[in-house]
Amino acid sequence: MIKIIDVSEYQPNIDYAKVKAAGIGGAILRCGFTGWGSSHSLNKDTKFEAHYAGFTGAGIPAGAYYYSTADTVDFAKKEAEFVQSLL
Repeated sequence: MIKIIDVSEYQPNIDYAKVKAAGIGGAILRCGFTGWGSSHSLNKDTKFEAHYAGFTGAGIPAGAYYYSTADTVDFAKKEAEFVQSLL
């Protein structure tokens, strides 16, 4: 079984070599999120790029996800375009 961790800006200081040494085989990184409420603000996770570089640099495969609060098809498409711009 491969151990995979979920990481975002809420884990700002990661020792990537230590994570690899602990047997972690992959990381799923939050690339961004949509804020709740009427503004529906699209936000980049402030640590996404640093975490991606850190994990891949340590030889740990990394993937990405986006925390969506879309409530319409049109807004989901807007989020998808935003995610494409982040990736």
